[in-house]
Order: sequence, then structure tokens, then C-alpha cells
Amino acid sequence: MKLVPFVIIVFLSSFVFFTACDQVNKEGFTGVRVIDNSYSPPVVRIYEGGKVRFFNAGNNPHNVIAVGEGWGSYEEIPKNDYLDVTFEKEGLYKYLCSFHASPEGDWGMVGSVVVGDIDYEDYSNFQKADAVESFSGEIRFVPTDYDTIQDAVNSSNPGDMILVSPGIYYEEVIVNVPSLTIRGVDRNKTIVDGEFERANGFLVAGVDGVVIENITARNALLNGFYWATVEGYRGSYLTAYNNGDYGIYAFDAVDGVLEHSYASGSPDAGFYIGQCYPCDAVINNVISENNGLGYSGTNSGGDLYIINSIFRNNKGGIAPNTLDSELLPPERESYIIGNLIENNNNLKAPAWDAQYISLGNGLVIAGGNNNYIKNNVIANHDVFGLVISAALDDNYWPAHGNIIEENLIINSGKADIAVSGVSNLRNCFEKNQFDTSIPPGIQLFSNCNFNILPMGSDLHGLWNLIARVINANTGNYEKGNWKEFDAPDPQPNMPIMKIVQNKDYNFEE
Repeated sequence: MKLVPFVIIVFLSSFVFFTACDQVNKEGFTGVRVIDNSYSPPVVRIYEGGKVRFFNAGNNPHNVIAVGEGWGSYEEIPKNDYLDVTFEKEGLYKYLCSFHASPEGDWGMVGSVVVGDIDYEDYSNFQKADAVESFSGEIRFVPTDYDTIQDAVNSSNPGDMILVSPGIYYEEVIVNVPSLTIRGVDRNKTIVDGEFERANGFLVAGVDGVVIENITARNALLNGFYWATVEGYRGSYLTAYNNGDYGIYAFDAVDGVLEHSYASGSPDAGFYIGQCYPCDAVINNVISENNGLGYSGTNSGGDLYIINSIFRNNKGGIAPNTLDSELLPPERESYIIGNLIENNNNLKAPAWDAQYISLGNGLVIAGGNNNYIKNNVIANHDVFGLVISAALDDNYWPAHGNIIEENLIINSGKADIAVSGVSNLRNCFEKNQFDTSIPPGIQLFSNCNFNILPMGSDLHGLWNLIARVINANTGNYEKGNWKEFDAPDPQPNMPIMKIVQNKDYNFEE
């Protein structure tokens, strides 16, 4: 008789799992943030039949209307509301805000939707094929030769380097040339400042092979450093702080490296890689603190490595997750190895509602599959050290096939390890050091060598999550103001620049 509930649970698990998998990519959308006065990102790529949601986060009147008026609406999108547009046919769809752009879409608040795998030219005089693999030999100096970084970008060719001297540059840099390297002379003194007026510090949209290194971005309304819809990117020795969404952000971008970088004071996440499969990306040797989340990755994975890094004092630590609000669900095949994840209980960290939900958790796999979690130290969390949970959005996304081994997980308030929600199957645990788990005996019964029972029927964590969601929806929770955090301590310069600084070299000679 005791087997009956177990059989029912397994049956329901299978039913929910196959129902969710059958709806992959049917309910998702790609988001474009509408702010004052730009679209972010200004170019997005979707599949035929895909949906774009234009969400108005600005204070000014905004709308979305096609160049040529073939789609969209002149009607103003109310603040905190959205307009959904579905694109059925392959092509390049340009659009504008009629309040803040020319009718032809040649200047002002404009954007593009790329539908399908097409070649296109947009916001650039270059084609995808113009990306190069080697340095051109041309160095462009800011501010000696060009007053602004944007002026230098606009004058550059693929393969050039832009070398930026110490100073505060009040601008948003739109990189529209492939294969550029933009390098600061001093990471801590070469600063792009958005003054809480401009959308991003650096935006690389639709051009491949762009490298940004040894520079700081702060006080942007959205993101410090942002790569969108690109193949090939690198961010090294970057500092991003007090930016209004993400610190260092890659979306719909593949073949990338984010390394030796620091992010703080972002209400969403310090680091983010999302909507890519396979991502072919590495986050290595970074520090993320005082953010909503240390790392977030929605619908990403496939040769995605998060390694040798520190995630501390955020509201929540690391959160790979699945949502219907982006393409390519579910999240899967990420490798989280050799990280220090500690004290992610920071009530004063900035956060949006979704990030508050992760408060007090070290590593949350929400609806993720076949991830590999190894050799991490996860310590001092008020709720769970590591929790594997299903994710509920438009669809129900179980978490299954995750391998958790050789981690040290200690000093957690509710449990060091937890698995929660119905239909989480084939998650296994091997050689972890920990004290408590929910359900009990998780490493014994869900061992990677012999998985006796699918430990996914406990609902403790799920009820905790639901309670957080209710509280988040009221907005009644403590959080800091992302605009008011102190500047971080000086961060290490990239080695070659440190050598040059010590020699007091004059770059402009």
C-alpha cells in the first residue's frame, strides 16, 4: 500500500515533464526594454514565429511602430506595460518610437528585430564577414586623437585598438564595428559614467569579436557592459558598479569569455549569460557582490563554465534558471566548478522582485537540467546552501539530471542541500560534505552510482519559494538603492598595463 503514493508521484512527474517539454519555444518571448529614450537592446534575433515583448520601463511617452508603418502601434505603451509583436516571416524588421525618432528611422530612438538566420547590416557599415582574427596595427587614442570613445569607435575599422587614457567619460558607447579592442590604460581611473541618464556603459549589438578590457562602467540605467546577438566576445579586467540592471551581461551571444572582472550594486545580477545554446562561454576568476544575484543565467548552457570565482554578499548567489520569457528553454549543461559562494543573505543589496525570491540561498538550480556542480565551497546561507527546484512560469519546468559532487556545503539555515518540487528526476549526489538535507538521506538514496529513489517529492522548498513570491509581489521587503552604493576598492589592472604604468610610458608618442 505504501507504494501507491510513490507510483502516483512518478506518474505525475512523467506527465508534467513531457507536457513541459512538448511546449519548448512555443510560449517564450524575447524582451526589449523601452527606456528614456532608447530600446535596449536595439537589435534582437528571434526565430520565425517568435514573439518580442516591448516593455516600457521609461517615464516619457513611448511607442513601437515599424519603419514603413507595417506593424506596431502609434498608441503609447503605458509605463510598466508592454506590447507583444509576433514575427512570422524571416527578415529584418526596423522600428522606431514616433515621439523620439525621425519618421524614416534614420536617427533617434530606433531598433531592429532580426528574424531567422539571415545576413544583415544594421547600425554598422560592416557585414558579419568583416570580422577579422588579427590586430590591424592601428591604435586610436582617446582623448588625444578623439574627444570621446564613441568618436574613436565611429572612426575605426575591424581589427583596430582603441586605447583610452584615465578620465571620466560621460557617454554611452555603442560599438558598431566588429573585431575592435577597447582598452583602458588604468582600470580604476578610466571610467565611463552614465550619470543615471544613459542606458548602458558599453553596448555591443550585432557585431562580432569585440573585446573590452581594463575599464570601469558605472551609473548606467541598465547595464555596465552588454554584448547582444554576437558571436565571439571577451570582457577582461572590467569593473561594473551601480548599474540599474546587470553589471556584465551577455544575451543571445556565443563563444565568449568574461574573466578577471568585478560587479556590484546591480539589482538584477552582477554577471549574466542568457538565451544561448550552446553558449560556448566561460566566466572565470570574477567577483560578484552586493547585487540582487551574483550570477543569473536564463535558458543558457551547453559548454558554459562558471569557474574559480567568488559570489558573496548578494541577496542570492548563483541561479541558473528556466523561464518562458526568453527563447531556448530549458537551462541546461552548465558547469559550475571551483567557486566560493558565501553569505548571500544581504538584505541591503539592491534587487528586483524576482531576485528577492533567491534571498539567503547559495546556489539555486530552478528548472535546470544536466548541470554539473563540483568542488565548490558553499557556506553561511540563511535558507539553503544548494537547492534544486522545479520552475513554474507559463509552463512547469522540472529540474532533472543534475550531478552534484565533491562540494563542501555548510552552515545553512534550513538545509545544506535540498531538492523540491514534483517531477525532479535523476538528480544525483556524490562525495559532498554537508550536514543536513531535505529530504533526509539525499546522498544515500540519490547517489550517482546507484540512484535508489527519485528524491523530488519534498515540497518544503517549493512552499518557501511560493511564500517569497507572495511577499515580493507586495514589494514589502528590504532592499538597497542601486544608485547609492560605495565605489568598490581598486581592482587589479591587466598585467601588461601594469607593466606599462610602472614604466610611465607615454602612449601618444
